[in-house]
Amino acid sequence: MEIGNSLKEAREARKLSLEEVEEETKIRRKYLQALENEQYEVLPGQVYAKAFLKNYARFLNLNVEEVMAAFNHSPAEEAPQPQDSNNISRTEPELKRGQKPRYWLYLATVVIVMGLTVSVYYTVRSIGFNHPARGEFKTEEQNQAPPNPSVGQQPPAEEPINKQEGVRLTFSVTKNTCWMRVIVDGAPAFQGEVSAGQTQEFTGTEKISFRLGNAGVVQVQLNGQDLGFLGEEGAVIDREFTSSPTG
Repeated sequence: MEIGNSLKEAREARKLSLEEVEEETKIRRKYLQALENEQYEVLPGQVYAKAFLKNYARFLNLNVEEVMAAFNHSPAEEAPQPQDSNNISRTEPELKRGQKPRYWLYLATVVIVMGLTVSVYYTVRSIGFNHPARGEFKTEEQNQAPPNPSVGQQPPAEEPINKQEGVRLTFSVTKNTCWMRVIVDGAPAFQGEVSAGQTQEFTGTEKISFRLGNAGVVQVQLNGQDLGFLGEEGAVIDREFTSSPTG
Protein backbone atom coordinates (compact mmCIF):
# COMPACT_ATOMS: atom_id res chain seq x y z
CA MET A 1 0.00 0.00 0.00
CA GLU A 2 1.40 3.40 -1.05
CA ILE A 3 0.47 5.63 1.84
CA GLY A 4 1.18 8.98 0.20
CA ASN A 5 -0.80 8.24 -2.97
CA SER A 6 -3.72 6.87 -0.95
CA LEU A 7 -3.91 10.05 1.13
CA LYS A 8 -3.64 12.36 -1.86
CA GLU A 9 -6.21 10.44 -3.95
CA ALA A 10 -8.69 10.35 -1.06
CA ARG A 11 -8.28 14.09 -0.48
CA GLU A 12 -8.66 14.95 -4.18
CA ALA A 13 -11.69 12.66 -4.42
CA ARG A 14 -13.34 14.80 -1.77
CA LYS A 15 -12.24 17.94 -3.66
CA LEU A 16 -10.35 19.28 -0.66
CA SER A 17 -7.25 21.47 -0.70
CA LEU A 18 -4.43 21.12 1.78
CA GLU A 19 -5.48 24.45 3.31
CA GLU A 20 -9.02 23.13 3.90
CA VAL A 21 -7.67 19.93 5.48
CA GLU A 22 -5.35 22.00 7.68
CA GLU A 23 -8.34 24.02 8.91
CA GLU A 24 -10.35 20.89 9.73
CA THR A 25 -7.63 18.71 11.27
CA LYS A 26 -5.44 21.47 12.81
CA ILE A 27 -2.41 19.71 11.25
CA ARG A 28 -0.05 22.17 9.61
CA ARG A 29 -0.04 22.21 5.81
CA LYS A 30 3.65 21.35 5.48
CA TYR A 31 3.13 18.20 7.59
CA LEU A 32 0.14 17.16 5.43
CA GLN A 33 2.27 17.66 2.32
CA ALA A 34 5.07 15.63 3.87
CA LEU A 35 2.67 12.75 4.61
CA GLU A 36 1.41 12.72 1.02
CA ASN A 37 5.00 12.78 -0.27
CA GLU A 38 6.08 10.22 2.35
CA GLN A 39 8.79 12.64 3.50
CA TYR A 40 8.60 11.57 7.12
CA GLU A 41 11.91 13.22 7.98
CA VAL A 42 10.09 16.58 7.78
CA LEU A 43 7.88 15.58 10.72
CA PRO A 44 9.07 16.20 14.31
CA GLY A 45 9.69 12.54 15.16
CA GLN A 46 8.04 9.12 14.86
CA VAL A 47 5.45 9.78 17.57
CA TYR A 48 4.11 12.83 15.75
CA ALA A 49 4.36 11.13 12.38
CA LYS A 50 2.12 8.31 13.61
CA ALA A 51 -0.31 10.68 15.34
CA PHE A 52 -0.65 12.99 12.30
CA LEU A 53 -0.97 10.04 9.90
CA LYS A 54 -3.65 8.39 12.03
CA ASN A 55 -5.69 11.61 12.29
CA TYR A 56 -5.31 12.37 8.56
CA ALA A 57 -6.37 8.85 7.54
CA ARG A 58 -9.35 8.95 9.91
CA PHE A 59 -10.39 12.34 8.49
CA LEU A 60 -10.31 10.95 4.91
CA ASN A 61 -12.30 7.85 6.01
CA LEU A 62 -9.46 5.51 5.08
CA ASN A 63 -8.84 2.22 6.84
CA VAL A 64 -6.68 3.46 9.71
CA GLU A 65 -5.39 0.00 10.63
CA GLU A 66 -4.20 -0.71 7.08
CA VAL A 67 -2.54 2.71 6.81
CA MET A 68 -0.70 2.32 10.14
CA ALA A 69 0.33 -1.26 9.28
CA ALA A 70 1.82 -0.02 6.01
CA PHE A 71 3.63 2.75 7.84
CA ASN A 72 5.04 0.35 10.44
CA HIS A 73 6.53 -1.79 7.65
CA SER A 74 7.87 1.16 5.67
CA PRO A 75 11.61 1.99 5.58
CA ALA A 76 10.85 5.32 7.29
CA GLU A 77 9.79 3.48 10.44
CA GLU A 78 13.15 1.69 10.64
CA ALA A 79 15.36 4.63 9.62
CA PRO A 80 16.93 6.64 12.43
CA GLN A 81 15.35 10.02 13.05
CA PRO A 82 17.43 13.22 12.85
CA GLN A 83 18.40 14.63 16.20
CA ASP A 84 16.07 17.52 16.88
CA SER A 85 15.06 19.48 19.95
CA ASN A 86 11.42 18.59 19.22
CA ASN A 87 12.10 14.86 18.80
CA ILE A 88 10.87 13.44 22.09
CA SER A 89 9.96 9.94 20.95
CA ARG A 90 13.04 8.45 22.62
CA THR A 91 12.73 7.05 26.09
CA GLU A 92 15.41 7.46 28.74
CA PRO A 93 16.99 3.98 28.23
CA GLU A 94 17.64 4.86 24.56
CA LEU A 95 20.04 7.70 25.37
CA LYS A 96 23.54 7.26 24.04
CA ARG A 97 26.41 6.70 26.40
CA GLY A 98 27.91 10.01 25.39
CA GLN A 99 24.84 11.79 26.80
CA LYS A 100 25.01 10.25 30.27
CA PRO A 101 27.15 13.07 31.73
CA ARG A 102 24.32 15.47 30.86
CA TYR A 103 21.92 13.37 32.92
CA TRP A 104 24.23 13.41 35.93
CA LEU A 105 24.78 17.15 35.51
CA TYR A 106 21.03 17.66 35.47
CA LEU A 107 20.59 15.43 38.52
CA ALA A 108 23.32 17.30 40.40
CA THR A 109 21.66 20.62 39.55
CA VAL A 110 18.32 19.38 40.89
CA VAL A 111 19.96 18.21 44.13
CA ILE A 112 21.72 21.56 44.60
CA VAL A 113 18.50 23.52 43.98
CA MET A 114 16.57 21.35 46.42
CA GLY A 115 19.33 21.76 49.01
CA LEU A 116 19.28 25.55 48.64
CA THR A 117 15.48 25.57 48.92
CA VAL A 118 15.57 23.58 52.17
CA SER A 119 18.35 25.81 53.53
CA VAL A 120 16.39 29.00 52.79
CA TYR A 121 13.24 27.48 54.29
CA TYR A 122 14.89 26.66 57.62
CA THR A 123 16.71 30.01 57.66
CA VAL A 124 13.42 31.89 57.31
CA ARG A 125 11.85 29.64 59.91
CA SER A 126 14.72 30.27 62.33
CA ILE A 127 14.42 34.04 61.88
CA GLY A 128 10.70 33.78 62.61
CA PHE A 129 11.33 32.03 65.95
CA ASN A 130 14.18 34.38 66.99
CA HIS A 131 12.08 37.54 66.56
CA PRO A 132 9.07 37.50 68.91
CA ALA A 133 5.96 39.50 68.14
CA ARG A 134 5.71 43.09 69.36
CA GLY A 135 3.05 42.11 71.89
CA GLU A 136 5.66 40.16 73.85
CA PHE A 137 7.75 43.27 74.77
CA LYS A 138 6.24 44.62 77.99
CA THR A 139 7.75 46.74 80.74
CA GLU A 140 7.87 45.62 84.32
CA GLU A 141 5.27 48.21 85.27
CA GLN A 142 2.89 46.90 82.61
CA ASN A 143 3.32 43.37 83.92
CA GLN A 144 2.44 44.58 87.46
CA ALA A 145 -0.72 46.39 86.34
CA PRO A 146 -3.98 44.84 87.58
CA PRO A 147 -5.52 42.51 85.02
CA ASN A 148 -8.57 43.65 83.13
CA PRO A 149 -11.28 41.11 83.89
CA SER A 150 -13.06 41.94 80.61
CA VAL A 151 -10.08 40.86 78.53
CA GLY A 152 -8.98 37.23 78.53
CA GLN A 153 -5.36 36.18 78.69
CA GLN A 154 -4.06 36.09 75.08
CA PRO A 155 -1.27 33.69 74.13
CA PRO A 156 1.82 35.25 72.55
CA ALA A 157 1.57 35.67 68.82
CA GLU A 158 3.54 33.27 66.66
CA GLU A 159 5.33 34.10 63.47
CA PRO A 160 3.73 32.39 60.46
CA ILE A 161 5.81 29.64 58.96
CA ASN A 162 5.87 29.25 55.20
CA LYS A 163 4.59 25.92 54.05
CA GLN A 164 4.82 24.49 50.58
CA GLU A 165 1.46 23.86 48.99
CA GLY A 166 2.89 21.42 46.45
CA VAL A 167 1.85 20.96 42.84
CA ARG A 168 -1.04 18.80 41.66
CA LEU A 169 -1.75 18.61 37.90
CA THR A 170 -4.62 16.82 36.20
CA PHE A 171 -4.69 16.17 32.43
CA SER A 172 -8.03 15.22 30.83
CA VAL A 173 -8.01 14.26 27.12
CA THR A 174 -11.32 15.37 25.57
CA LYS A 175 -10.95 13.85 22.09
CA ASN A 176 -8.54 12.07 19.76
CA THR A 177 -5.25 11.23 21.48
CA CYS A 178 -2.34 13.16 22.96
CA TRP A 179 1.25 12.13 23.57
CA MET A 180 2.63 13.54 26.80
CA ARG A 181 5.73 13.42 28.98
CA VAL A 182 5.63 14.41 32.67
CA ILE A 183 8.58 14.98 35.03
CA VAL A 184 7.80 15.33 38.76
CA ASP A 185 10.42 16.91 41.03
CA GLY A 186 13.13 16.17 38.46
CA ALA A 187 12.23 12.48 37.99
CA PRO A 188 10.40 11.08 34.92
CA ALA A 189 6.86 10.13 35.97
CA PHE A 190 5.05 9.31 32.71
CA GLN A 191 5.63 9.18 28.96
CA GLY A 192 3.15 7.85 26.45
CA GLU A 193 -0.06 8.36 24.50
CA VAL A 194 -3.36 9.08 26.30
CA SER A 195 -6.69 8.47 24.56
CA ALA A 196 -9.89 10.51 24.66
CA GLY A 197 -11.82 10.17 27.92
CA GLN A 198 -8.73 9.25 29.93
CA THR A 199 -7.30 11.33 32.79
CA GLN A 200 -3.78 11.46 34.22
CA GLU A 201 -3.03 13.08 37.61
CA PHE A 202 0.38 13.88 39.11
CA THR A 203 1.43 15.37 42.46
CA GLY A 204 4.81 16.91 43.23
CA THR A 205 6.48 18.67 46.13
CA GLU A 206 8.64 21.21 44.26
CA LYS A 207 7.65 21.32 40.58
CA ILE A 208 6.11 19.47 37.64
CA SER A 209 7.25 20.00 34.05
CA PHE A 210 5.57 18.47 31.02
CA ARG A 211 5.27 18.40 27.24
CA LEU A 212 1.98 17.91 25.35
CA GLY A 213 2.01 16.81 21.73
CA ASN A 214 -1.59 17.89 21.02
CA ALA A 215 -2.36 20.69 23.50
CA GLY A 216 -5.74 21.56 22.00
CA VAL A 217 -7.40 18.34 23.21
CA VAL A 218 -6.13 18.33 26.82
CA GLN A 219 -7.83 20.19 29.66
CA VAL A 220 -5.38 21.03 32.46
CA GLN A 221 -6.14 21.63 36.14
CA LEU A 222 -3.57 23.07 38.59
CA ASN A 223 -4.32 22.38 42.27
CA GLY A 224 -8.04 22.12 41.43
CA GLN A 225 -8.10 25.29 39.30
CA ASP A 226 -9.20 24.79 35.69
CA LEU A 227 -6.61 26.22 33.27
CA GLY A 228 -8.49 25.02 30.18
CA PHE A 229 -6.57 24.20 26.99
CA LEU A 230 -2.98 25.50 26.91
CA GLY A 231 -2.72 25.53 23.11
CA GLU A 232 -4.40 24.66 19.82
CA GLU A 233 -4.98 21.18 18.40
CA GLY A 234 -1.76 19.79 16.98
CA ALA A 235 0.34 22.30 18.93
CA VAL A 236 3.36 21.05 20.89
CA ILE A 237 3.92 22.90 24.18
CA ASP A 238 6.31 22.73 27.15
CA ARG A 239 5.26 24.04 30.56
CA GLU A 240 6.53 23.94 34.14
CA PHE A 241 4.64 24.68 37.36
CA THR A 242 6.33 25.13 40.73
CA SER A 243 4.89 25.07 44.22
CA SER A 244 4.19 28.38 45.95
CA PRO A 245 4.48 29.09 49.70
CA THR A 246 1.27 29.63 51.65
CA GLY A 247 0.42 30.73 55.16
